[in-house]
Amino acid sequence: MLDIKQFGKRIAFLRRQNGMSQEQLADLLGISAQAISKWENGHTMPDTSLLPVLAQIFQCSIDEIIMPAYIFDPEIEEKKMDRMDWQARHLADYIIGQLGGTKPEESIGLEDAAVIEAVRRVHPNLGNYQITRRKPEAHKRYVSIYMTVATPQQELRLVEKVYYGDDKELLGYDLLCRHVLAVPQVYCVDFDKKILLMDEVADSVQGIHFDEVSERGALFRSQYGILLKEIAKMHAVFWENENALKKVGPDIRHKSKENLLAHINGMEQDFLAYREKEETGRIPKVWNGLSNTIDGDTFQYFADAIGFLKQRYIPMIEERFQRGKHITMIHGDLHPGNIFLSKSPGTSVKMIDLEAVRAGLCTEDLAMLMALHIEPDKARSKPFLDHYYECLCRNVKGYSYEMFLDDYKIAIAEALFYPIRLINGGICDFSMRDRGIRAYETFVADRTL
Repeated sequence: MLDIKQFGKRIAFLRRQNGMSQEQLADLLGISAQAISKWENGHTMPDTSLLPVLAQIFQCSIDEIIMPAYIFDPEIEEKKMDRMDWQARHLADYIIGQLGGTKPEESIGLEDAAVIEAVRRVHPNLGNYQITRRKPEAHKRYVSIYMTVATPQQELRLVEKVYYGDDKELLGYDLLCRHVLAVPQVYCVDFDKKILLMDEVADSVQGIHFDEVSERGALFRSQYGILLKEIAKMHAVFWENENALKKVGPDIRHKSKENLLAHINGMEQDFLAYREKEETGRIPKVWNGLSNTIDGDTFQYFADAIGFLKQRYIPMIEERFQRGKHITMIHGDLHPGNIFLSKSPGTSVKMIDLEAVRAGLCTEDLAMLMALHIEPDKARSKPFLDHYYECLCRNVKGYSYEMFLDDYKIAIAEALFYPIRLINGGICDFSMRDRGIRAYETFVADRTL
């Protein structure tokens, strides 16, 4: 039989985990905050009709809420992620140990014959070859093994990823490599073994330091048009593509109005925590050479953005997301560090790290790339956005420019809170925060300095 006090602890934990106050949860359920308090203190239980709603808000099953299988301990739950991270790292060390073994049958990953078979599907004239592998490298979700396939005619530099954690990236590469040129050449996606084999992005320039006054920065600034054209091509290929979008699925926040409201409320809590830290001097004035010079009056933009998102974003769940109208597949983490440009003539674009690929608004990718990194100001970014829209509409019909700009405003308002979460977590990228503020100021609030 369910212990009422353990149930109360479980509700309190799930509520905090989703960044909600008792008042916010009560608003979603249409009841009083006092009722929530009574649940969490073990005095009463909710009506059973509310359990499906709670499960939807917390994105879990009803069984996970009522916990029949074990006694819930909040302290254990809070330490669970630390244990899982330790286990993942331990598994990574084990995999590396196996890969370093001398016997081929002890290795984890593709054998030489399987690598060559996969490569020959793309390069059928591959002759005599020699494979050399570098020391494996452990990452949070996978182990990477860099290798070279050398023949008298050519040399291919490949990377093999063996996943032991979240392997959603496999689906991202599997879907995009079939239709999009702006990803590395993929030779093998093995969902059973959780293995990805693809070209290493070699002899290319990564965009992570695109602001630098350097050859690297100059290359990226000169190729913004090519980059946006390739992003538009990717979005156009999957535009309202029901089969592809079903495979990758929407983000949790887009599954229902309740989920999106909880997500927006969570962003508000992130901001309130950040503001309190600023006001009490717990945010550094300088971090990695970046100065923290935010004006207290600017905080109002964040409050305005919350109201804007509740008014404009939430209705889109039924109007757009549930109908698949003007929805596409997005990269989901399209910052310059995940983009490479080749140094050779006829510059090509390659996007990597596809674990966040999902259904969404095309402008979500643009807000991450443009508003938070390349160019936040409306006047200076408008030519880039117009170029993207023109490229998109070569293959997409019925998506008006006004709707595009409205979607971009929503994406900016949401992206405004991304740097705040980073700052709360100790990554004080004040320049990204300030670019987000500038984008909101000039696009959404429509104010210029």
